[in-house]
Amino acid sequence: MKKTSYLNEKGFSLVEVLAVIVILGFIASIGLISISNVIANSKDKTFVNNALTIIHAADLYLNDEKVADKDSLTKITYEDLYNFNYINEFYDPYTGEVLAPSDETYVEVTDGKITKVFLSGKNRNLYSEIDNISVDIISMK
Repeated sequence: MKKTSYLNEKGFSLVEVLAVIVILGFIASIGLISISNVIANSKDKTFVNNALTIIHAADLYLNDEKVADKDSLTKITYEDLYNFNYINEFYDPYTGEVLAPSDETYVEVTDGKITKVFLSGKNRNLYSEIDNISVDIISMK
């Protein structure tokens, strides 16, 4: 009778394979959560940057010769900025759709200076004084 040697066996047992699959699944779930958080943060930052773009375009509009009496102006809308070619249409980062120029998105002007911005997206809004713009003030519609 021949003695069988267990040292030359190749392969893994079912328990070892299952353990590796469970560990890989756990690592993948942690990575998926991290990636989804990065995507959500980048959408928030893009929304804030859209508001900053509107502020900068309105500032250019105010400093242009077309505005004769800056002190009488109280509101500059996204629609006005688009119609006078100070800004292009931009995308709502949460839906991926173009945010059509409207009077719902605007900046408030006080004494010839921009003081507040209101950005109205499809699902979210941002309303803030220009010194306090951050992702923390984005609200749901």
